Amino acid sequence: MAESLRNRAPQVFPNATVQDFLERYEVGETVGVGGFAVVKKGKDKKSGEPVAIKVVDKSRYAAGDNSLEREIQVLIKVDHPNCIRLYDVYITPRKVYIVTELVTGGELLDRVTEKGNYTEKDAAKIIRQILDGVAYLHKQGIVHRDLKLENMVMLDERDESPVKIADFGLSKFFSPETVLSTMCGSPQYVAPEVLGVGDGLKEYSPAVDMWSVGVILFILLSGYSPFDDDNDAVLFEKIKKGNYDADDPIWENISPDAKDIVAKLLTVDSGKRLTAEQALNHPWVQGKVPATAGSNDS
Repeated sequence: MAESLRNRAPQVFPNATVQDFLERYEVGETVGVGGFAVVKKGKDKKSGEPVAIKVVDKSRYAAGDNSLEREIQVLIKVDHPNCIRLYDVYITPRKVYIVTELVTGGELLDRVTEKGNYTEKDAAKIIRQILDGVAYLHKQGIVHRDLKLENMVMLDERDESPVKIADFGLSKFFSPETVLSTMCGSPQYVAPEVLGVGDGLKEYSPAVDMWSVGVILFILLSGYSPFDDDNDAVLFEKIKKGNYDADDPIWENISPDAKDIVAKLLTVDSGKRLTAEQALNHPWVQGKVPATAGSNDS
């Protein structure tokens, strides 16, 4: 039996041919299509393990766009149970084949849509895993910059499936000297300081990820987004002021501790916002939650 892909470091083949790739991997059905890439199921011919294969068309990237190289550099460094695991990268003249572990449980977004909202106990279990992954990324000097429900994927179909952070396309390495001032992220999850970039606020830090975790947690608990408006300009004003919408009656049944961590994550001043480590140590995340809190059962 060949060595499991999980037990070895990811490999990058910079001058590969399509034939090199096909000698190692069997390509199956298409499971996703995006602007730059197609995602297919596949199998490692040596170990028999199922894999996901992202086939990227290099011609879709503008000259000077190095986001694909950056995504690969980030993925090579990432090795954590709550982050998607890279196995191999084959770079051919026209296409790049990015081989990762296969997840089969869909997006966290689908689960929230199906459930409406989570009990506090279940929401805390999910947020703890996301925070574990984010704390790890920040320790590695990586800021994700696009954390949202669509980029949280479930390993398998089970209710208690582990959660994994995916899609590192906007991720960047940072150091205290790095100036991160590219406007990016998804509108409803974007931090106030990102919106301030054009207003003379020239940098932002891994704290942008923590704001997005706050948005995710808010949605898990309530079933709706804290900041919402059909007009982006109005939406961005709400975000800049930190005016989140907690007027729904559902919040009456949510514990003070849960409300406390939401408020400390959705804090406009990024210097006062909780870090991933601080959030992991919050009593609510530690599991000190009444079992029925936040339940929408009558």
